[in-house]
Amino acid sequence: MKINWGYRVAILYIGFVGLIIYFVTRSMNEKVELVSTDYYAQELKYQDKLESIERNNDLQQPTLINYDERGLTVSFPSELKGGDIKGNIHLFRPSDDTKDVLIEIKTDETMVQYIPTENLFKGMYRVKVDYTAGGHSYFTEKQIVVR
Repeated sequence: MKINWGYRVAILYIGFVGLIIYFVTRSMNEKVELVSTDYYAQELKYQDKLESIERNNDLQQPTLINYDERGLTVSFPSELKGGDIKGNIHLFRPSDDTKDVLIEIKTDETMVQYIPTENLFKGMYRVKVDYTAGGHSYFTEKQIVVR
């Protein structure tokens, strides 16, 4: 039995519509996460963040973030020793915000904080150190890959 050209066009059209419906339903069920839920408010505070970064870089010994297989080490400037350092270390996972970790800064007498990484998921993190000392705010950030 030979199929008429009109039926061929109809079959092609129905196939095309079916494919479009498949892609639309699949895209509607895809999980879409923003990097940050309050990105607009963060954008308004961006100038303050830039000043904090510059203030950190102007220190004689800026805040250092080191990562090795044993863990993460954050070394604070010795010139801030004796001052009360308050702030957080945010281990930010861009791919999944449920895997973010927020740690309160608690340095030892050598102005170093050690963070074990064996409980972290493997992958990329942005380590964001945001703190205040002596009435000034400081910020630094480094990208690491936990293996």
